[in-house]
Amino acid sequence: MAEDNEFVHESVQDTATIQGLLRALQEAVAEQRIVLSAEGREMILTPASMLHLSITGRKKGAGNKLKIEISWEDASVFETEQEKHISIQSSTGE
Repeated sequence: MAEDNEFVHESVQDTATIQGLLRALQEAVAEQRIVLSAEGREMILTPASMLHLSITGRKKGAGNKLKIEISWEDASVFETEQEKHISIQSSTGE
């Protein structure tokens, strides 16, 4: 059974700090190991080599929002699928 964990952090940061976090995320994705930590909490994510990317920008009145979402399936999901046996034969059994 899959275990659900969630790491959520919200704060107000200056643009230089956001740039640093985005650079750190870029390096972490390249290394396929993202360590999220804040206020004594930590989560380690291991991105796959193929990732789904969603970028949404929104303006509503004076409010602006940029949402970047990266998602993937853990390798263990695919490994489990590969373990299922399948056999294909011709009608003559050859």
